Amino acid sequence: MDPFQHRHPPSFIIQGILVGLGLLFLVGGNRGVSLQAATTDPYAAWDASLTPVASVPFAPIDPFEATYRFGWQGVSAGGAKVRVVGADPSRNSDSTHSSRRRIVASGGPNEWVRKLWNYHANYQGEAGINGQVPSWFHMDESITKQMIVSDAFFTPGAVFACHRFTTESKPWLYTPLPGIRDLFATMLFVRSQPLHTKDHLRLTTFPDRNPYLVDLTVAGRDTIKVMGREVKAIRFDLRIQTIETMGPNIGRLAPHKKFRSGRVWMSDDSRRHPLKAEVDVFIGSVFAELVKVTPSL
Repeated sequence: MDPFQHRHPPSFIIQGILVGLGLLFLVGGNRGVSLQAATTDPYAAWDASLTPVASVPFAPIDPFEATYRFGWQGVSAGGAKVRVVGADPSRNSDSTHSSRRRIVASGGPNEWVRKLWNYHANYQGEAGINGQVPSWFHMDESITKQMIVSDAFFTPGAVFACHRFTTESKPWLYTPLPGIRDLFATMLFVRSQPLHTKDHLRLTTFPDRNPYLVDLTVAGRDTIKVMGREVKAIRFDLRIQTIETMGPNIGRLAPHKKFRSGRVWMSDDSRRHPLKAEVDVFIGSVFAELVKVTPSL
């Protein structure tokens, strides 16, 4: 789902958090593309600045299971379980199975929040070990008595997507965009980079319905407390801009109206696991942090 424009409050909180996590390991909107995109490069003002594939990628992520808690303004509001495994062999040949990863995640609010917003989400997707495309995701959202389904398939320069209530019939939309990735592929791509202090990464990502231009700066190294102990971490500063994909302003960037700023941390070791995310939005600050991981750090 679109983490910042979806109209359901619990999904906004959960996906705002997953955007932060997604940028590290795992942020009707998509409206197609105008004829202008077929004849010129409407993204020429910024597409050359997108971060290229690393010449020597960091070691691929190993399978793991993790539990995260998340909340708002420092108060716990729910949690999510994440599992990263090898790719589904039924979807891939033997030659590509080992070079891909699959993610399965589920989450929702805790009991006291559920009394206000009865929400739960299941997410799964697959991508190359270093964030290569093609990739795909599928998400089911249960909101009170309604169900929302989101699907997307990615090529190196475009996304095919459909976001709908299960009671609706909507067409799949095709949007060409340079370097576009889903959240999982974005995470794998980011962790594959060298990540030296002050490095700047720029990439396009499509969480659910709308594409964003994401800027990540490696702000430095920290020691943070997670799972009751201190862990060395890489800290990123995060900036998000919206991308116009049709009409007279196609290619134009604009600051996100609801997103203020964000910080994310990943372990500074051979595993580069997501540890913590803080996202400042118009309703305050939402957060997510690791509470359990297997194998342990």
